[in-house]
Amino acid sequence: MKLGASDVIGKPIDTEHFLGVVRDALRRDVHLGAMQGGRRPVEVRGFSQLTPREREVLQLITNGQSNKEAGRELGISPRTIEVHRARVMEKLGARNTADLMRIVLTS
Repeated sequence: MKLGASDVIGKPIDTEHFLGVVRDALRRDVHLGAMQGGRRPVEVRGFSQLTPREREVLQLITNGQSNKEAGRELGISPRTIEVHRARVMEKLGARNTADLMRIVLTS
């Protein structure tokens, strides 16, 4: 716990609770990174290549929002979100959304 664990997950795993814990940890990480001048102790490979809009889209994707929800929040079309999402995945070397989550969570 002293090394930064945010929660303890017991077995059997409740999928909804698990996803909520992961999302909360990601939100805290993004928030703390912003408070520390935007510098994270561990950098996701390719993250520096992302545009500010692509970083916003990445955050919304990792929060579990759909293209339509992310588009509404950013004031752009779901199709534009799809384009940004594809570029994010290409730059980070992800084959699918699950792979993208693994890359972000294991960095």
